[in-house]
Amino acid sequence: MAPHAQLPDGPAYGNGHPNGSSSTSATTTPDLFIVDSPNVTYTASEIRSKYTYRTTEVKKGSSGKYVASPKETAYEFKVDRKVGKTGVMLVGWGGNNGSTITAGILANRRGLSWETREGERQANYYGSVVMSSTIKLGNDATTGEEVNIPLHDLLPMVHPNDLFISGWDISGMNIAEAMDRAAVLEPTLKMLVRKEMAEMKPLPSIYYPDFIAANQTDRADNLIAGDKACMAHVEQIRKDIR
Repeated sequence: MAPHAQLPDGPAYGNGHPNGSSSTSATTTPDLFIVDSPNVTYTASEIRSKYTYRTTEVKKGSSGKYVASPKETAYEFKVDRKVGKTGVMLVGWGGNNGSTITAGILANRRGLSWETREGERQANYYGSVVMSSTIKLGNDATTGEEVNIPLHDLLPMVHPNDLFISGWDISGMNIAEAMDRAAVLEPTLKMLVRKEMAEMKPLPSIYYPDFIAANQTDRADNLIAGDKACMAHVEQIRKDIR
């Protein structure tokens, strides 16, 4: 991972998203940098860029000699500057991963801190590739040092705190109870997010016993009718997503 974001002194830069904070959903996010190039244009609603991909095609002739032919492919990209509302639907929402991810997003969204045996902990996204990684933007024109920025500020993108979370599970247990069953989180953190998570309940799930561990049978009380693949199941999942 590259060093933490380093910005040269000079004109004010947009703040982007601090780790764990959230922007207002479906808004235009501030730019941390601009690209000064004739191949990049900005409008109030979008960023357009042109890129030429260059490669070399090599063929072997009948004489045994190689012929190298430079090739160019022109691409045009358009990125919306307005970050729209985004939902995430988890398969097996009531499992260890689904319940823990949900609690983690809620804790970050609310800026929670809680006591553990090792002391106070505060919600963060240190384990997130998007939220914690940095990327090299270039080199400082004066010092020659690398300038690194947070990956999530490279382009307008949804902040995890703004995600709408839902999903399916073969168990009808609400996500707070599923969190207890997972036994992953600290009891002090669970108390802080329990009320909100208790109101979350997974949608009925498809259940094909041949593809699910046999020890899950007792949990299967939240099912879409039928245990064989069919178009009715496909249409139900589509309906859930809509």
